[in-house]
Amino acid sequence: MSDLHLDTSIARFRYRRTGSGPPVLLLPGSGGWRLSFHAMIEVLARHHTVYALDPPGQGRTEVLDPTFRHDVDAIARSIGAFLNGLDLPEVAIVGHSWGGGFALRFAELFPARVSRLALLAPGGLDVRDVWEFRLMRLPLIGELAVRLIPLGSVRHLLRKSFVHRDRIPYALAREAATEMRSPHNRATMLRVERSVRWTATERDLHLVRVPVLLLWGDQDRFLPVDLLHRFTDRLSVAETHVLTDCGHSLHDDCPDQTYRRLIPFLLAGAS
Repeated sequence: MSDLHLDTSIARFRYRRTGSGPPVLLLPGSGGWRLSFHAMIEVLARHHTVYALDPPGQGRTEVLDPTFRHDVDAIARSIGAFLNGLDLPEVAIVGHSWGGGFALRFAELFPARVSRLALLAPGGLDVRDVWEFRLMRLPLIGELAVRLIPLGSVRHLLRKSFVHRDRIPYALAREAATEMRSPHNRATMLRVERSVRWTATERDLHLVRVPVLLLWGDQDRFLPVDLLHRFTDRLSVAETHVLTDCGHSLHDDCPDQTYRRLIPFLLAGAS
C-alpha cells in the first residue's frame, strides 16, 4: 500500500487506496493526516475499497488553486473534486474530529454523493477550540508554533487524545512533526485553522438525510461527549454510542469498541 496522488484544478491530493468492495472515504482530524488511520485502513479494506485522504491543510496535499479560500465550504467542495477525479459518484465517509465536520458539510452541500456517515468524535459544532489550536490563530505566534513544533508537542497532543497510553502510535509522531514543519504544509495548515468556522455546518445539520453513526469517547479531552446532544437534536437518522474509558482518538484508543459498531454500520450500507 503506497502513497498516491491525484491532480485536480484545486489541489494535488495525497491519499492511500487499498482493498476491494464498496468505497469508503476516510477523513482525518485537524493536525492529522491519512496515516492517522493506519490501522483502520487495513481493517476496513477486508470488505471495502478504502480511500484515506489528506484534505487541504492536512498531510502532504498541495493546494494548487490560488483563489482557494481554505474554509469549510471550500474543503467540502475539494472533497467533491477528489471524488470526481476518481470517478466515484457516491461513497460512505468515515470522519474523525474535524474530518467528521468536513464530512457533515459535504453531506449537507452534496447529499446525493454520500451513502452514509460514520462520525468519530466529530467537529461541526460552533464551539470554542481547545487552547492548542486557538494558539495557531494568533498572528506571529501561530507561525512560530507550527514552524518550531517539537516532537514533544506532537506527543503531547497524542497523549491528550488517548486514555490507554500503551496504544499511542508514537512511531508516527516524528513523521507528523516533520510534515507539520515543512514550509508548504505549515502555511496551508494555518490558513485552514484560521478560516474554518462551523456555524453553517451546525445550522444545516437537518439537511443530512443519510444514516449517521456517532461514536464518542466518554473521556474525550478535545471535544467533550456532552456535545453529542447538539448533533442528535438536529440529525434525522442517527445511531449513537458513547464508548467507555475512551479518548478522542477512539479508533486507536478503543479499537474493539469502535469496530464492533463501525464495521456493521458500513456493511449495512453495502448490502
